[in-house]
Amino acid sequence: MDKAGARPKFEFADGLRALAALTVAVLHATTFTGHLGDADENLPIIAKLMEIGNYAVPIFITLSGYVLMLPVARTANFELRGGFWKYIWRRGKRILPPYYAALILFIVMIAVIPALQTGHDTAWDNKVPITPWGVVSHFLLIHNWRADWIYQIDGPAWSVATEWHIYFIMPLILLPLCRWLNPWVMLVVALLLGPALSYALPGVGPANYWMIGLFALGMMAALYTVRGTPRIPSHWFGWAGIGLFLIAVAWQLTYTPHARHEQIISDTLAGAGIALGLVAMGQTKLAGRTNLGVRILEWRPLVFLGLFSYSIYLIHSPLLALANILMLPLELPTLANWLVLVLVVIPIAVAASYGFFWLVERHFITSHQKRALADKAGEDTIVRPVSTP
Repeated sequence: MDKAGARPKFEFADGLRALAALTVAVLHATTFTGHLGDADENLPIIAKLMEIGNYAVPIFITLSGYVLMLPVARTANFELRGGFWKYIWRRGKRILPPYYAALILFIVMIAVIPALQTGHDTAWDNKVPITPWGVVSHFLLIHNWRADWIYQIDGPAWSVATEWHIYFIMPLILLPLCRWLNPWVMLVVALLLGPALSYALPGVGPANYWMIGLFALGMMAALYTVRGTPRIPSHWFGWAGIGLFLIAVAWQLTYTPHARHEQIISDTLAGAGIALGLVAMGQTKLAGRTNLGVRILEWRPLVFLGLFSYSIYLIHSPLLALANILMLPLELPTLANWLVLVLVVIPIAVAASYGFFWLVERHFITSHQKRALADKAGEDTIVRPVSTP
């Protein structure tokens, strides 16, 4: 077992975050293209392929469980550093200030930009008008409990509320089950608890609480990364993870899940695939080796984007919506509209996200991210000697 308090440098996690953020941005560019249904009708193959972006949130949630469990897995009794309240303080400090800053930014933008005040028969329709309860619920992080609140202002922000709620479930339910019973019992309870909440409390169905199980899958992946025995070669986990994720993707591409139980199964398959992949990459890194997945995800541009992937996630959607609305009078062909959003507006949104990161998010990042950012700054300022003939 690693020395308590040590934290392995798993940069592949940042690369995976970057891929998830970019994938969901392309999905939303497709959703916002033209009027409602234009992409589905005129770009059916592209629209279907972009549905892979629906797995971005399952990836984020599974990865969150993995990263948060890594330091806990290295303790003797599954202990949180500093206890419950310090853990909640750290989590709140990390995600809430950027979330509230983005929320205020977009409320102001909607108030001062007339183009954003109506939906224009586009995917922006369910973001406006902003209602008083929509605003209050967003600030209380309960907007994911009602369908008429959940997508107001900034659609992707629904998952911030869901993850915030899961942060409390981890120390209050999941870790005690690990201590008192068994991590496998914890996993089974988590996989059952989320669907049970969704069906027993239909009013909170939009919250997608089945992602508690995905978070627990990430926790189990962290446990096996740190405490697992070498009896099973790490690459077996990798291939199994790829297989499960491809099954989920194939389901998404051939038969889009609509019913709640179909979404639960699809998301859980994807989360299990990601969790197995994290075990493969984590064990490989701890052994001082590398593999193809690690090399791809630790590509420096991806790791850099991963450092501000939360800002990308928070910022991109309203910017895509605004750009699409402004292009509507041009009556561009659907493909041209989509290409502009993907090739022009997404890069602009990523640049804006980095500005948001620099102004807001970087003040609240974790110590791991601060070290990574410092390392990146060091790489950028290296002065290389000039060779002489």
